Amino acid sequence: MLPVAVPGGELTMTCADPPLWVDESGRLIVALRTVTLDEGLIVDLREQEISLGLFETCPLARWQAYLEGTLRAAPAIVASLAGLDACMPYELFYPSVLDDPTLTSADEFAAKLGDPEQLAIWNQQIEDAAWIELLEPCGLADRLAEVKALLRPSLRLVLDPVDEDDPADRELGRSRFGGDPDLPASQPWPQVEGEPMVFVAQFDLAELSGFAEVAELQRPGRAAPELPREGLLSCFYAPIPPTSQVLEHPVAVLHLRELGELERRPAPEPRDRLRPYRIDFEPEQQLPMLESSFHYEALRPSAEVVAFYESLARGQAGPQPIDYDALAVLVTTHSRCDFERPTHRLLGHPSSIQGDPYLDVEVSRRGWEGWREGSDEAMALRRRALGWRLLLQVDAYQDDELLLNQDGGFFYFWIPADALANHDWTRAQGCLQCH
Repeated sequence: MLPVAVPGGELTMTCADPPLWVDESGRLIVALRTVTLDEGLIVDLREQEISLGLFETCPLARWQAYLEGTLRAAPAIVASLAGLDACMPYELFYPSVLDDPTLTSADEFAAKLGDPEQLAIWNQQIEDAAWIELLEPCGLADRLAEVKALLRPSLRLVLDPVDEDDPADRELGRSRFGGDPDLPASQPWPQVEGEPMVFVAQFDLAELSGFAEVAELQRPGRAAPELPREGLLSCFYAPIPPTSQVLEHPVAVLHLRELGELERRPAPEPRDRLRPYRIDFEPEQQLPMLESSFHYEALRPSAEVVAFYESLARGQAGPQPIDYDALAVLVTTHSRCDFERPTHRLLGHPSSIQGDPYLDVEVSRRGWEGWREGSDEAMALRRRALGWRLLLQVDAYQDDELLLNQDGGFFYFWIPADALANHDWTRAQGCLQCH
């Protein structure tokens, strides 16, 4: 019956001889290979020996009907898993179907296994079971929906230096980092206390709207669903806080809709000018990093969380609300992103140099002096911090050189969740983490 053509390639046998056997523990094993093809060329091979269950639990004829039905349904199964590049060979088998006494023939197994609605249900059950297995040691097995809601799509920005004399890099309205921005002649240059801000980046929103959401999320949407679908989103910042704001770094975010009026605009007077780069985008998905553990701790019983932070205020950490080793496994397993620097990112969750960036942005607005870790005021601040959303993260380093004059850290553009939903860019705020 093999090979079987499936979306994105084919399913075939490995070189194992025989390809189907019963191992020493009595389990039926099948050795299969998925071959991902692009215009007839092999781009990926994945081989696995898959345990289907104890052989003695079913008569030979039932195993045969199940295997034949599975292979006939393989195209529908692969489609339900978003294609060969999004799954492993073992994911094509649903041994629990063997427990259904109403299925006896290959035709019946193929019909059941090829039903898209049924596959969606099974896939969700399998996904939830895998999540719960990791949530259990975190004490969050009963908070599956809330933890999964923390999983956010993002776009990693991959920067490539440009030659500003190249006509191809003079096209207006394209996504670009640094250099001079594209602004209408009527658009005032953003300033703070009379000083021009520094242009950081601009994003072609129509380009971003075309990105498919990360395949692992397995639901329709876009990698940047919170952003408008058209126009140019331009970001400016103040490298040094003005004298009236000790901690905050003012930023300006402009949504420019009339792209026909754009022109390349240098800063009105000499300012820090970032080196220009072309931007490529890579979709990611993330859970909050370990430094932002309060996202998870807030889901534990309040009394436990407050007691832990009160113990920190006394200088002696009490029982942690969550086992951080277990939390680290959860975060790394379900975050599909590159942890290597430089880490420039649009949306999603922030990377960190030290401490929780969500807490930093809230503290920068209100101050922290004299607070105790477990005080009512401090706990309220931590909860308010959860309401911020990352808009843009800029790494200070690029190509082993200092990109921003920020002591090697990260600069963040933040925006309250409700402001992002309403596209109210006037409420954006900057914050810095550095060594």
